[in-house]
Amino acid sequence: MKEAVNRAVWLAGPGNVLTMSAAAMPIPGDGELLVRTRALGINPFDRVVQTLGSMATPWLTYPAVLGSDVAGEVVEVGPLVSRFKIGDRVLGLALGMDKLADRAAEGAFQNYVILRQDAATKLPNALSFEAAAVLPLGIATAACGLFLEDKLGLRTPTILPSAATGQTVLIWGGSTSVGSCAIQLAVAAGYEVVTTASPRNFEYVRQLGASEVFDYRDAKVVDALVRYLSGRDVVGALAIASGSGAPCIDVIARCQGRRVVAMVSAPVTLDDAPLAGQFGWKLTRLPRLLFGFAGLALRARLKGVATRPIWGTALMQGTLGPAIFRDFLGAALASGSIVPAPPPRVAGHSLDAIPAAMEMHAAGISAAKLVVTL
Repeated sequence: MKEAVNRAVWLAGPGNVLTMSAAAMPIPGDGELLVRTRALGINPFDRVVQTLGSMATPWLTYPAVLGSDVAGEVVEVGPLVSRFKIGDRVLGLALGMDKLADRAAEGAFQNYVILRQDAATKLPNALSFEAAAVLPLGIATAACGLFLEDKLGLRTPTILPSAATGQTVLIWGGSTSVGSCAIQLAVAAGYEVVTTASPRNFEYVRQLGASEVFDYRDAKVVDALVRYLSGRDVVGALAIASGSGAPCIDVIARCQGRRVVAMVSAPVTLDDAPLAGQFGWKLTRLPRLLFGFAGLALRARLKGVATRPIWGTALMQGTLGPAIFRDFLGAALASGSIVPAPPPRVAGHSLDAIPAAMEMHAAGISAAKLVVTL
């Protein structure tokens, strides 16, 4: 049952603290769902928008509602909605921060959120809301890097088991949220996956489907990967973890196959940007960021490798978004060919818990994803 009021966590502008107050009850339009949020995920990008929104999302209208990962119950459907009805349990990619939407009603950090039906998936009865909330942005970002034609351009997964392609993809950062999804999507599409992780997460990424895993902190990891990949048809690399672009370029340059690296991460971390007093931080960090990107571009050009940045919600601008959220993900979750990963770590049970959860995320988390239940 829909309640009479809505509440949201608001960001008044870049560099501001998050505040909680009443919000208008959203009204679903054509092809939209109104969802009662039961669980939401915390992503690094949420804090980047909070601290560096003028750089990361210059189009964003304030006050804004952050958040991309939602799981909950449909309480109202708009015109032209054919796949969902009131009472359906769903997960969805909230697009409030994206240039495609740029509206508070589509931000995840509120009790009632608008989801677009092509970015939503029905949940199997056995799947909890908190487990489902780990998936949307991770699945979307991984799918963008793997399957968009201007990224790695791999074939998309199907509900029925895909025949093996005989090709291999390197995923650097397999235990991250995006990496956990990327391993499963690539395997479902018929590719062999080679990945990196810390030794304590080796078994975890193997359970997700990785054929082999290497310690990214090993000083000789590039040589070890090149030896393993020798003789294989490598279709490119997905660079996820911070600082992974350079080693991925070095590996792909020495392999047979397509010399393409799709990159999610920046050369240096942005997670530690302060809310206030950013002058000193920017004075030291921004030159490193700019020189880091320039260095990667030069490194790739000299080695004959193409580098392609990933925007995690770009799949919603074409047919890939519906192909994943509408046609594939629901059946894949029901069959167990895709599992929610990394596992959720509940950081609180109300909207009030979100600021502290974001600070917990900035402090570091491994092979898990912070989730807040409502």
